Amino acid sequence: MKDLIRESKSYDREGKILDDIRDQNAYLPEESKFKKYQKMATSPYIFYRGTNHLFWKDFAGSWRLHQFGGASWSRTWLQGDSHVYNMGAFKHQGENVCFGFDDFDDSLVADYQYDIWRFAISIVLDCWDRDLHDSDEIDSALDTFSSSYLLSFKETIKAKKLLAKRFTSSNTCKPLAKFLEKTQEKSSRRKMLEKWTSGEHDRHFGLNSDKVRALDSPRREQLIDALCSYRERRNELMGLEYSDCPMQILDVVERLGAGTGSLGNQRFYALIRDIDKQNQDHDFILDIKLQGQPTAYGYLSQEETDEYNNNFFSHAVRHADAYTALSDFPDHHLGWVSLDNGSYSVRERCPYKRDLDTSKLSSKEFLLMARQWGEVLALKHRRAARRLTQNQETSPLEEKLKNIAESHCWEFKFFIRSLAQPYAQQVRRDWEAFRANADALLTQ
Repeated sequence: MKDLIRESKSYDREGKILDDIRDQNAYLPEESKFKKYQKMATSPYIFYRGTNHLFWKDFAGSWRLHQFGGASWSRTWLQGDSHVYNMGAFKHQGENVCFGFDDFDDSLVADYQYDIWRFAISIVLDCWDRDLHDSDEIDSALDTFSSSYLLSFKETIKAKKLLAKRFTSSNTCKPLAKFLEKTQEKSSRRKMLEKWTSGEHDRHFGLNSDKVRALDSPRREQLIDALCSYRERRNELMGLEYSDCPMQILDVVERLGAGTGSLGNQRFYALIRDIDKQNQDHDFILDIKLQGQPTAYGYLSQEETDEYNNNFFSHAVRHADAYTALSDFPDHHLGWVSLDNGSYSVRERCPYKRDLDTSKLSSKEFLLMARQWGEVLALKHRRAARRLTQNQETSPLEEKLKNIAESHCWEFKFFIRSLAQPYAQQVRRDWEAFRANADALLTQ
C-alpha cells in the first residue's frame, strides 16, 4: 500500500478526492447533501461508509488482485460495500434471528478480494472509533479475520448444508449470540408497526416525524399501480416457491433520511395487509428503494461493464439476484418495480434488522467477532460462487482458496495486514481534508 500513499503525494489527492465527492453527490438535494456531509464529518469510519467510490477508484483492477486471485476462478457475488456495520441481525418468515449481510445496493460479480480488503480496512477504522490504536492489537484482529475467512474454505460443506447454513444464537460466538438473543427478545413486527403506524382497523403511517412524508395524490396512485404490478408478477420473476397471497395496500409514504452512502436516494414505504390472514399483527411494511449502478460500476473495465449490461436489464433486478445469491434466507417479498423510468427494489422492512454495537465489546470479544466476520463472509462467498457456477458440489473459488489455506495462509494474512492499516491511514487523511472543506463543498 505504500505505493498508493507515495502516489497521493505526487499529485493533488486532496483536490481530487474533494472533486470526486462533489461529483458523486451532485444529484442530491441540498438538504440531503448537508445531512450526509454532517454524518461523514463525524469520524474516518463514517466517512469511509459514505465514500465507497474512493475505495473502488483506488483498488479496481489493482495489480494486488493477482497475488491471490485476479482470475476467472476468483469471481463471485460481492456485497460490494462490505464493512463491519453492513453485517447485522435480520429475520424473515418466523425463523430464528440470523446474522449476515442485509444490504445489497452495491452488490455485483467481481473478485472476492474486494470484499475482504474493504472489510479489513473497516476493522482498522472501527478500532480507532473504539479508541484502540495499538498497532499490534489491530494486526491481531486483522489476522484473526483473514485467517478465519481463508480457513473456512477447508471445511467440506455439501451443497444442501451450505445453502441451509445460517448464523444464529445457537452456533455463533458468545457476544454475537447474546446480541441475537437480545434482538429476538426486544424486537417484533408488532413493535415495529407501533413505531411507524397509527390506527387499528384503518392502520396508516404516522406522519408526526421527520422520517416519512405524505405523497401527493398523483404520486400516490402511481406508486400503488406499480405495487399492483409487482404483486402480480413477483413469483414468476423471482422464482419463489410459495403461493401468492392477496395483499391489500393500506398506505404509502416517502421515506426520508435513511442510510449513509445511500442517503438521498428516493425511497418509499408501503403498508401491506395479508387479507387471507385477517390479523393486523401480520401487517408488514415494504421498503421500495431506487437502485442505480453499484458504486463499482464506474471503475470496471469495458469487458466487465459489458458483462454487467448483458446480465441485468435493470439495477433492481441485479439487486434481487445478488440478494438471492448471497443471502442465507431470502426475503419472500423480494422483487422490483419500475417507476418514472427508474428501477426500485422491493423487500420487506425487517422488524429485527439491527447492528451490533462494537463500542461495547471488550478486546477479547472483538477478536471473537473478527473470527465470526471472517466465517460469515466466507460462507456468503462460497454460497454465491456455487450459485454463480451452477455447480452443486463445489466451485473453482472454493478449490483454489482451499489450496491457499493449506499452503499460503501466513502470506495471505500478511498481505491483508500490510494493505489494511496503511490504507486506513489514507482514509483518515482524506477525511481530514474533507472535514476542512465540507462547507465549501456545500456551496459549490
